[in-house]
Amino acid sequence: MELKKLPSNSETLLLELVQAPNPTQALDARYVGLSARGKDELNGIVRELIQYGYINVKWADNIPYIVTLDNSARTYEELLIGYEKQKAMILPQQAQAKERYMIFISHRSTDKGIADMLVDFFCGTGISRNTIFCSSLPGNDINEKISNEVKAALKSSAINIAILSQDYYQSAYCLNEAGVLWYEDVPVIPIALPEIDLTNMYGFLNSEYKLRRLDSDTDISYIYDAVSEAISVGKTKVSVITYESKKLRDKYAAYLKTRTLPMSSNVSPQMFSVSEITTDDERIVLYYILYVKARKVTKERVTQWLNESEIYHINVDNAFDLLSSISGGSVNDGTLELGIESFRKYTANAAAVLPELKECVDRHTKLSVDTFKEIWKSDVLNSATRLFVAYIIDEKMRSFGNRWMAETQIEDIKLWENKNQLDSELSSNYGNCLELFVQHDLVYESSWTSYGNPRQYSLCPSLQEFLFDCPKEVLEEAQNIKQAHNFELPF
Repeated sequence: MELKKLPSNSETLLLELVQAPNPTQALDARYVGLSARGKDELNGIVRELIQYGYINVKWADNIPYIVTLDNSARTYEELLIGYEKQKAMILPQQAQAKERYMIFISHRSTDKGIADMLVDFFCGTGISRNTIFCSSLPGNDINEKISNEVKAALKSSAINIAILSQDYYQSAYCLNEAGVLWYEDVPVIPIALPEIDLTNMYGFLNSEYKLRRLDSDTDISYIYDAVSEAISVGKTKVSVITYESKKLRDKYAAYLKTRTLPMSSNVSPQMFSVSEITTDDERIVLYYILYVKARKVTKERVTQWLNESEIYHINVDNAFDLLSSISGGSVNDGTLELGIESFRKYTANAAAVLPELKECVDRHTKLSVDTFKEIWKSDVLNSATRLFVAYIIDEKMRSFGNRWMAETQIEDIKLWENKNQLDSELSSNYGNCLELFVQHDLVYESSWTSYGNPRQYSLCPSLQEFLFDCPKEVLEEAQNIKQAHNFELPF
C-alpha cells in the first residue's frame, strides 16, 4: 500500500486517534476550549485526514459524534517506518537534490484566508499539498520564539512566501520569522495586501524587495513560475494555469470586500505625526529605530548603517542626546535606549511615521556612484587617481589602508603595478588618491585607531557595485589609462 505522507500536525492527530481507545471522544476533546480560530485550524486538519481517506467523521452541531478509522490509518505508522527507511536508502546526490523541496508560506493567522487561497492555487496547478507549509500554527501569535515545527519546515524550504499586511508587521513572531526568511539563502516572494506598499515596509522585509499582488495576472504568473522552478515540478497546461489564476483573483477580490483592517492603536495612523521631532539628526535615527524595530541601538551600528546607506551630514551624538530626553529614554556607553512609551507609540504608528521620516532620509542621501560619474567625465581626477580606479576595478578592492595601514596597501599596489608592467605613479601618490576619494564621499571610515583616527576606509556600496560590474566604456578607459603608464622593462 502506498503511503500518503501527512504534514506533521495532521500526522500527530492521526496517530493520536489510532492510539485512542475511543477515537470519537479523543477528537471531541480536541475541540474543548478552542477559540474560533483554533477550531478553524483543527477543522482544516480533520478535512485533510478525511480527504486522504484515513478517517470518516459524522457531525452534529459542528461537533464530531462518530469517528471511524480506515484501515490505512491503522497501518500508517508501519508504512511510515518503511517510508523513512526507503528515504534513507536514497543515493547521497539524490538526497541532496531533495533536501529543499518545500514551499514555506509565512503569514499572520488573521491572514489565513489569503494563505488558503495560495495553497488552493498551487494544488490546482499540480503542486502537491505535501510540499506546502503554512507557518501560522495555533499558538504562534502568542509567542515570539520560532517553533520547532516551523524551524524544521524552514530547513526544507526551497522558496519562501511572505504575506505582508498591517497585522504581519505588528506581530513579533512574524517579524522574527521574516528575519529568518531574510537570512536563509532561499528566494523570498513578498505578497502585499492593499495597505502595504514600498513606503511602509520596514524590518527585514523592507522596500528592497519587489512586492507581488494577487490582483495582478503578471504577479500571479511570476509566483507560479518561481515556485514551480524552485521545487522542480513539471509545467502545467497553460489553460489550467489561466483557470486557476482567475479563480485566485476572484477569491482575493471577494475576500477584500469583507475584510476589515484592524487599527493598530487608538490613534488614527492618518492623523499621527512626528512633529515633536524637530531635527534631521533625530528623524533619521528614529527612522533607523523603526526600520530595525529595536528600542536599543548603538552609535557604532547606526553609524555603520549611515555609511552603508550613504546618508551624510548626520550628528549621531546630537540625535542620541535629543531622543533620550523623550519619555524616559537614556544614553549609556554609546547605546541609545528609547523610552518604552515612545517606542510603543512610534512602532504602533510606523505605517504613518516611516514615509514622513523617509523624506528626511532621502534629503541626506547622496549616492557615491552619481558623484563618481560626474567627476569621471571631468578634470577632477588626475592621472594617478584614474590609475587608482583601474586598480580598484582589477583587484576588486573594497577597503583601503590609512596611516600605518597605508604601507601594506602601497605594497599591494606595487605588486599590481609589477604584474601589469606599470610605472610607480599610483604607489607614489596613493595618499593623495585616497584623500580625493575621502573629500568626494566615495569612501567612508570603517576602522579606527585606539585614538579614534581612521586607519581604514571602505568603498561606498553604490560605487562598489558600479565598479565591480562597470560598463564597457569605463573598462576601456581604465585599460587606456594603464597603457599610458606602461613601463616596459629593458630585459
